[in-house]
Amino acid sequence: MSCNNTNYCVTSTGTATQAFTSALQYILAAQCLITEELPPNSEVKDLDEFHFIIVGGGSAGLVVANRLTEEEKWTVLVLEAGDDPPAESYVPQLNGGLFGSRYDWQYQTVATGFTNNANLNGTVHWPRGKMLGGSSSMNGMIYFKGSSHDYQNWYNNGNKEWHPERVQKYFKKAESLQDQSLLTDPEIRDNYGYDGPLIINTFNSTLRVFSNKILKSFGEIGINPVKDLNTARLVGSGIFRSTAYNGKRGSTASTYLAQLQNRKNFKLLKNAFVTEILLNDRLEAYGVKVVINGTTLKLLASLEVILSAGTINTPQLLMLSGVGPKDHLESKNITCKVNLPAVGQNLQDHLTVPVPIFGNETKLPREGYGPLDTIRYLINRTGNLAQNSFTDIVAFFAKNKNATRPEFQTHVQIFNKNSSRGLGYFNSNYKTSIVESFLEQNRNYTMFLFLFNLLHPMSTGNISLNSKNPNDHPLIYANYFGEAMDLEATAEGIKILTKLVNTTYFKSINGFLGRYNWPVCNNFELDSTNYWKCISVNMVLTVFHPVGTSKMGLNSNDSVVDSRLRVHKIKKLRVIDASVMPTITSGNTNGPTIMIAELGSDLVKEDNSD
Repeated sequence: MSCNNTNYCVTSTGTATQAFTSALQYILAAQCLITEELPPNSEVKDLDEFHFIIVGGGSAGLVVANRLTEEEKWTVLVLEAGDDPPAESYVPQLNGGLFGSRYDWQYQTVATGFTNNANLNGTVHWPRGKMLGGSSSMNGMIYFKGSSHDYQNWYNNGNKEWHPERVQKYFKKAESLQDQSLLTDPEIRDNYGYDGPLIINTFNSTLRVFSNKILKSFGEIGINPVKDLNTARLVGSGIFRSTAYNGKRGSTASTYLAQLQNRKNFKLLKNAFVTEILLNDRLEAYGVKVVINGTTLKLLASLEVILSAGTINTPQLLMLSGVGPKDHLESKNITCKVNLPAVGQNLQDHLTVPVPIFGNETKLPREGYGPLDTIRYLINRTGNLAQNSFTDIVAFFAKNKNATRPEFQTHVQIFNKNSSRGLGYFNSNYKTSIVESFLEQNRNYTMFLFLFNLLHPMSTGNISLNSKNPNDHPLIYANYFGEAMDLEATAEGIKILTKLVNTTYFKSINGFLGRYNWPVCNNFELDSTNYWKCISVNMVLTVFHPVGTSKMGLNSNDSVVDSRLRVHKIKKLRVIDASVMPTITSGNTNGPTIMIAELGSDLVKEDNSD
């Protein structure tokens, strides 16, 4: 998407014609109003020194930059490997077009032969944002805080900076709740902040009528609708909150970074690929090596180097710099400077399994978007383009209906008959027989696709180096279902979801459970535990929530950073991003990542207060 020239080579005459021309010019000019003005590259030369260097201008890094530059005495440099987000990033419905583009790191998991045999190439695509805002510039904009139980577990395991009450304080510091219908409810209002950079809102969904029918169906199977899931501590079903405003995405680039325009102590380099953390003989981080336009520079940090490169890039950079498992580094001909066995370990992700229910729903609005949708969006930021590709509902549930912490989550997508969007989903992820089974059933029926998530997997994977070349993607071993109990739990959770076919709404549209055609699963009875185990192992995908590879903990044998996010055994080096999570949070992880950056920024300030 680009801005068109609004100058015309023809003249117009008459009131009606002039009005038409003015309207057309307005629509064309409105393209340019979609994006935010972001800071340009700073002028930086070899051996320049800053107080702080932040590696990564993504979900966490831009939050840290915002907060540290509040101290005018400090100069802060952000190094981002990508560029400004494109216009498509700001339009909620268009985020899928960024997957596989130059704005995506385009990571793939390693094929193991155990899982993902129905997936293309036997792997899973892990899109991660390579642009300012990082993955917050391409995610689904779904905002959840996690469960208080998540943070209590962190605290109970010795991470004393992360008590649930303190964590909530930093969520509120980030937030600016905008939904007027929620602000009138005292309990919900007290659960959010109001003057933070991150706008929290609710999509004006074109599918709300059908969302409400599905919410009633959730209630019939014991997953009761609530007004606000964050206030209800993620137990029940409901409309999710979003990081969007005025029909546009609210990434950390368009919120936190936009506030930095006039701060003279803020410096930014885009398209700047960091290849090494510089460590001296005293094991202090004193700068980085960075490649810009083919030229390698050394840039220096007098106080700290802060890694906010994300769950994949942060451990890769640590290992490339000689910090990590000694045997692994030496196998790649890298001198081990600091033996930290936990670097790259403890990889956790929310897996998803697509559960299809078909039915005779004839009243759905047209899906996708056309020229009129585009005009509507450009004029008033409403319609299909102003929402993401899901319905606006989510359900959290557990095997025990009285549980106070969820075990499972589901998002919901609806595909009309003969859906090109549905075909795109299956074509981009699965092999021919799976795609054909979707086409056969979708030809005559609407598809309700429940994207089942396992929230707290026991299985952990790892990130390891492919080679000592920084340009080589690391090896991602997701290890989905590495622990048998995860597969048992997934099958059990899915069988709770499939009860939806017997609810009032789905009965009214003659709903039925769809079947995938995958040979090794075809002999199992539909909706049996063994069927769902088979489908899950062969069709599992990611929900795009990798965390944990620079684990926070008490000692250097099984963790990478301490409770204040300082890398063990190294001075002046800190990690502030999703990789520090000891265990994955309940629900979507972008909100907790921003919270980590808010709290982590204050830790940096406290430790450098002299």
